[in-house]
Amino acid sequence: MSTVLVNGVALRYEIGGAGFPVVLLNGLGGNRKDWYEQVPVFSQHYQTITYDHRGTGESDKPETGYSIDQFADDCIGVLDYLGLERAHLVGYSMGGRIAQAIASRYPDRVAALVLAATAAKPNALNLYSLKLGAYLYENYGPSAAASVGPLVDFTHNYFANALPVLVDNLGAVPEIPMPLHAFMGHVGAIEEHDTSGVLGSIRAPALVVIGDQEWLNPLPDANELVEGIPDARLQVITGASHGLIVEQPEQFNQCVLDFFSEYHRPVD
Repeated sequence: MSTVLVNGVALRYEIGGAGFPVVLLNGLGGNRKDWYEQVPVFSQHYQTITYDHRGTGESDKPETGYSIDQFADDCIGVLDYLGLERAHLVGYSMGGRIAQAIASRYPDRVAALVLAATAAKPNALNLYSLKLGAYLYENYGPSAAASVGPLVDFTHNYFANALPVLVDNLGAVPEIPMPLHAFMGHVGAIEEHDTSGVLGSIRAPALVVIGDQEWLNPLPDANELVEGIPDARLQVITGASHGLIVEQPEQFNQCVLDFFSEYHRPVD
């Protein structure tokens, strides 16, 4: 676990494994630890890089400077610091929006990208859920906002299996809560994000991954990405909703590894 100064902000990052680099970009309100189901698997074959976006986890939390393009610039700064010219990207939810921005603005830096549970622009449900989360955070604190997450993230089956844990966590303060200004900055970044007009400029091959029960960023959103990116394909994960990376990690991990293996031989 190390820290790098990027664009005037200290970002906490971790590296594991060896081989061609894979950068994992987490979603709204999350941090690098969200990839606990992926890092142990991916790092057996690739060099995995996870980091806390500005405003999250153990990274700095500046008062301003939150946008999808800024998050993309931060990622490039991390790659520059590590001396990495190109990498695969795996972006989940908001991280998928960041991955789109990186691939469209820095095409030479991206070998292949995975866009999971994400969209080119926010839909009406995205906007409502963002405003609800912001309202709850501002008026009732981070634990209230965090408690809403499972309602949009998980399937009925996941609730049935994880109910005791979910109930125990009701009202729990996140391990490293985001300050209000940072949370609102991330919300605003998603609200303003729209790469629909530049998808055609993405040269890297893309795997768009969606759960078969996803409703926060449903199939029309995934299809917009597949149709807009010149070399893109769709992968549907069965038995998963928005939280597919933890609901069905085996399916998700395997499809990502299969996809990346087409472009770089994994380390055995």
